Amino acid sequence: MFLLPFHVISCSHEANSADLVGSLRLSAEQVAGALGDLHRRHVPAVMLSTCHRTELYWWGDEALTEWFAHTLMGSAPASTPVLRPHFEQADADLAVRHLFAVASGMRSARFGEPEILGQLRRAWMLARDVGAAHGAIDGVFRYAIEAARHIRSAMGHETDASLGARVCQRLRKELDMRSFRDLPQIVVVGSGDAARSVLNALRHNPVAGAQVHVTSRTDQRAQLLADEFAVALVPWEQRDQALREADAVVFAVHVTSPLVPASFAASMPERDTPAVWVDLGVPGAVAADFSAAYVQMISLAGIEADAETQSVPWRAFHEARVRRANVALQQELARYARAAHRHSLGARLGLVEEQALAVASSHGDAPVDEMVRKVTRLVLRELSRA
Repeated sequence: MFLLPFHVISCSHEANSADLVGSLRLSAEQVAGALGDLHRRHVPAVMLSTCHRTELYWWGDEALTEWFAHTLMGSAPASTPVLRPHFEQADADLAVRHLFAVASGMRSARFGEPEILGQLRRAWMLARDVGAAHGAIDGVFRYAIEAARHIRSAMGHETDASLGARVCQRLRKELDMRSFRDLPQIVVVGSGDAARSVLNALRHNPVAGAQVHVTSRTDQRAQLLADEFAVALVPWEQRDQALREADAVVFAVHVTSPLVPASFAASMPERDTPAVWVDLGVPGAVAADFSAAYVQMISLAGIEADAETQSVPWRAFHEARVRRANVALQQELARYARAAHRHSLGARLGLVEEQALAVASSHGDAPVDEMVRKVTRLVLRELSRA
């Protein structure tokens, strides 16, 4: 237990619908503006905003719940219903615990996903650029980045591979039930960790006879993936036609608004058997009201539901990773507590030294033993407060 004026308030997928959290995501410019406001109020702070969570971390005695709510709700698009999300707040050691767990992916929608660490680091760098992250809060984030690496090392790095394997398993199950005039076509949309996971799984456990394609909003990044996994590139400007022709599509991309609107359904051609679309986005890359007779939609929740029926060894492996992560988290919190205590004690000892010198100077004519007793009482009194 350690007491620090460190706080976090969070709007996340853990307490709200994923669609609501995603719709309230702040842009980098909005985050910079909000942090600038806090900087002018002399509040050291860092703000993280992703598809799954928007969080404010700050240092000091300011009460910022209403400020956070106003900042978040004021950013919502006009089309978003006015619905105040549920916020969670933690303080002192619990806020540090929350930060370490978020940074390591322990509180992500996919346990242990690696992308959050980079997002948190970029949020910290943005806050430093604005001038909002300085002093003690800067030190907390330095420790959090290092702690997250240690925790991830302890838990292992199999989470994304298992997600890709589950998607691949579901595709094989669905496509094996269908007959095709030509070789089945699979399109993976995205170039981040989730897309890489799916492509890696398809490489090691391919769908029989399938031709795999990849597309991304940045053609250069998609080309790098295409070269690495020996699949075909679909230029982003040609994606709509590729979606219409594909037998299976995996949307492995982070978005704040749907890539595929409901109106796209009208352009889908008739097929002998429905295409399989797997949407891993939170919020979804495909509009919630999209409905096409020749498309079978499978959400991330559907893929996760498949995991519930996985074999006992897989579940045991996942549970073991969670246990290892929790042990590592406790170790990192203890390490940070010791460091924080040493820092606090060092500052206090400096003050004690100044006070002891003042006592010695003001009682220069007193006997030595009396001087020693006075300084000793001063030191003990100050150390008892540490």
